[in-house]
Amino acid sequence: MAEVQTEVKDKILEILKGNDAIMVSTTGGEYSPWILGAYFASKDIDIYLLLETQGKTMANLRKNLSVAISISKNDAMQDFLQAIGDAVILPDSEEPEVRKLILDKMPWFQTFTPVTPVRVRVKKYFVTSLQNGWFPAKVLEN
Repeated sequence: MAEVQTEVKDKILEILKGNDAIMVSTTGGEYSPWILGAYFASKDIDIYLLLETQGKTMANLRKNLSVAISISKNDAMQDFLQAIGDAVILPDSEEPEVRKLILDKMPWFQTFTPVTPVRVRVKKYFVTSLQNGWFPAKVLEN
């Protein structure tokens, strides 16, 4: 069982490394549910974002920290992730560290409005890989 979980985690890390964009779904505020496309970086299997401070996603997170995410190449034949978890709104003092994580991955990344650093602590990943026969998805609980 541990070997399977290691294989699933390795696939998650591969997909996180091979993708720049994420879809984040939130609820709780006036615009609810809401889906946001954003750029992300990761440390291990935690996801880091810089979200528009006055945006709809942050408004929802201020009321409900639960999120659902999707990371894919928009091609169901390619490996992709779906997950549920909780957002952690980080202090503004952590913005430079989160920005560095993202810039290390995507040197061209920039923001145009005030942003808030956020970490997504994934509770459960669903990994679909048709090439590996992982349909329905393999699950990794964190």
